Amino acid sequence: MPHIYLTACRISFTGVSRIVFYTAVLLLPVDGLIWGIQMPYWSPFSPALFLLFTLLNARRLPYVVRRFPCMVPMLVLLSLISVYGWLTIGVDWTYLFRTGFAILAMCATLAAFCIAFDPGASSDHGAATEPNTHDSPLLSLHTVVTLLIVAYGVAFLFGVLTWLGQARHLDWGQFMNQVNGVFLRQYHSSRPQFLFAEPSYIGMHLYGVLLPLFWLTRDRRLPVLILTFALGSLAMGSGTRIALDSAVALVVCAIVEVPWRWVFSRTRNIVALAAGAVAGCGVIVALFATQPRLQALASQGLFAGDSSMSARIIRTLAPLEAGLQDIPHLLFGFGAGNIGEAMTRGYESAMRVFLANGGMVTEEIRQLVDPRGPTSNRAGNVFTMNAYTSFITEFGVIAFAAAIGVVLWHVTRNHAWNKTTICWLLLLAYLYLQFEAYAFYALPLFLWVTSTAPQRDIIIRRS
Repeated sequence: MPHIYLTACRISFTGVSRIVFYTAVLLLPVDGLIWGIQMPYWSPFSPALFLLFTLLNARRLPYVVRRFPCMVPMLVLLSLISVYGWLTIGVDWTYLFRTGFAILAMCATLAAFCIAFDPGASSDHGAATEPNTHDSPLLSLHTVVTLLIVAYGVAFLFGVLTWLGQARHLDWGQFMNQVNGVFLRQYHSSRPQFLFAEPSYIGMHLYGVLLPLFWLTRDRRLPVLILTFALGSLAMGSGTRIALDSAVALVVCAIVEVPWRWVFSRTRNIVALAAGAVAGCGVIVALFATQPRLQALASQGLFAGDSSMSARIIRTLAPLEAGLQDIPHLLFGFGAGNIGEAMTRGYESAMRVFLANGGMVTEEIRQLVDPRGPTSNRAGNVFTMNAYTSFITEFGVIAFAAAIGVVLWHVTRNHAWNKTTICWLLLLAYLYLQFEAYAFYALPLFLWVTSTAPQRDIIIRRS
């Protein structure tokens, strides 16, 4: 009887955890609402749900730790190295919680992917033995992809609604006012308000999550969704970032998908390749011609061509200038949660560099003299929009080098180096240049997929 009771509880527990995971998947595009968990610079629900899923499956964590042996040591390193900043500067408890939760949620997301889809982790004995590829995964990857298509489809349709509701289109004033109240940042008056915290996050979702899932599953529904979302965003004027991201992703996809040996084997294939290259260049030129902000950046430079780019530059420069003036903190970081203090310390030096290069000074940039002060931005002003700047500021160059080394060692350890992996890693490196969320799903997805390369035939090997 006790055995039957425990089995029934385990089945019930598994059912609940599946619901939690599927809910997290459905909420993946929703990261800009006032009800989400605030982190720089978004407010998602899914990281917390992935953390809950991991806790519900805590008995499988020993398996996860064996699959990712550097996870716990990295958490310990980041905690210990932050002590120096906390002792020399102090502790900003609000942003310490946000950073701490983000790092923890990133690890939990990685663990959740492993528990959900690794055959060994999903078995009853997965916590105690090596992976058994004859076991079935806890969750269906095909079902997850279907849910993602539904979720991002709804996000796209919501963006279309907000675009139609703009004053220059159908002018749905009451609807737009209601939308205004539930988002941390409101940009629907000039651009479609998808469910993302920022219009520049479109590329992170399309090319950081959906495109790699296509490489993994070869599900033909994903390219249709990606193309629809990207082209629709461009047509509705969602900004310059999606244009740049799409151009980079197009080049990456060409490298990954084109069978280059076959192309160069015949003259007609070379001609077809040349025609495709010309067409691709034509698309890029068309994007440039239809994007006034890109034209302004090209003619006036990064510092003065666009107000958003100017703000991003000063947000990156300020904490880095603070580190350059304080080498110990550059090496060991200002401490988790202390980005605001670093921005304050480096603001004047950053402004000198910024103005010397003809930078455009806006009200947002003026407010950064005191990033923790009052601001009209509901999400606050303590963020950099650059993952590398944020990580180096909080944890230092030493921890940053260690993190890069761990990622490269992880891929090497799992014998996962191939053309797709290299292109995927370079694409991620580019995307995180203008995105700082530690808990975003792109990096955990990369780490999980590369960890499964030796065991799982579901991973598409491309050399």
